[in-house]
Amino acid sequence: MLKASCPQGVLHEILQTISRGVSGRSTQPVQNNIFLSSADGNLRLVATDLEYLSLDTQVPAMVTEEGAVTIPGRVFNEIVASLAEEEVSLESESPGELTIRCAKSNYHVRGLPSDDFQFLPAIEPEVEFTLPEGDLRKILSQTIFACSQDETRPILTGALFCAKPDNLIVVATDTYRLALRTLSLPLDVAEEKKVIVSARVLGELMRILEEDSSDPVSVRLSRRLVEFEVRNLKIASRLIEGEFPNYEKVIPQDPDKKLVLQIAPLERVLRRAFIVARLDSNRVVLRGEESLLRLSAQAPDLGSVEEEIEMELTGDPIEIAFNARYLLDMLEVAGGEQVALHLAGSLNPGTLRPLGRDDYTYVVMPMQIIA
Repeated sequence: MLKASCPQGVLHEILQTISRGVSGRSTQPVQNNIFLSSADGNLRLVATDLEYLSLDTQVPAMVTEEGAVTIPGRVFNEIVASLAEEEVSLESESPGELTIRCAKSNYHVRGLPSDDFQFLPAIEPEVEFTLPEGDLRKILSQTIFACSQDETRPILTGALFCAKPDNLIVVATDTYRLALRTLSLPLDVAEEKKVIVSARVLGELMRILEEDSSDPVSVRLSRRLVEFEVRNLKIASRLIEGEFPNYEKVIPQDPDKKLVLQIAPLERVLRRAFIVARLDSNRVVLRGEESLLRLSAQAPDLGSVEEEIEMELTGDPIEIAFNARYLLDMLEVAGGEQVALHLAGSLNPGTLRPLGRDDYTYVVMPMQIIA
């Protein structure tokens, strides 16, 4: 039976991540537990809801006997977090039970036999590639906020990953806005491979990725599964089945107006306008000509706000309304100092891009201007 030990700090750190894979809503009680096994000088910990999220990792340990058990994830995490920063001893002498010892603490926890625990199928990748950890985190931060929260349209609750021979494209949309990010990356694919990955698993992945790291992340895509391997952690998920909207048709092709704005001042103005706009469906109206852009918002039960900032305008004067929250979501992650807003009339979508870059495109639908 399982008998092993490892430092409290190591076990506590990994449990904070692994325990997030426990859904707590499974109709199979054993799937609400964490699978724990000891073998080959490692402790293996797995949590999965068998659908959208599987977390699987191994940490070095002193293994005396090989074995496995499943135990409630929340309880296991809380116990280990409360222990002294010393060696933690884990021992399972009978199926479905685990003894946890550390310093003078001694816990006996009831779990369930490991034989009943189910795992996601092993992935057989059709496409496999690596990219720097920091790059992947930036791509996700600039796209997945645009995924839909509407569970009745599951296709939109995930992001499209499109692997081409020379680049990776990630797209997310909730039909009110669309975020598209391209990364030049030589991929070993004969033709493009498209899959839809749940925003939930991508959100968990973002928690783990380090912004400034250049360490490689392995990405594996198959017909029904995706797997990301970050350091000693594997994050897997079933793909969302269905046809993603044709994102290329959504991007306006012939805008006749272009505004160039400083990102930092624009963010500050939008945040101030949002205090009023949030009481009117987040609506903020943009009016401008020559070198000044006027932003305004009003709410019948509160009042109004109006402010001007400088801009560079190419084309005719503009008047259009947008959801302020949607604009802020993009500006917060755009990077750089300036953004270009391309327009083609008050009823057509606007397109935002960091100035001088074509690897990040954000399309946002306009709102009705109320007099």
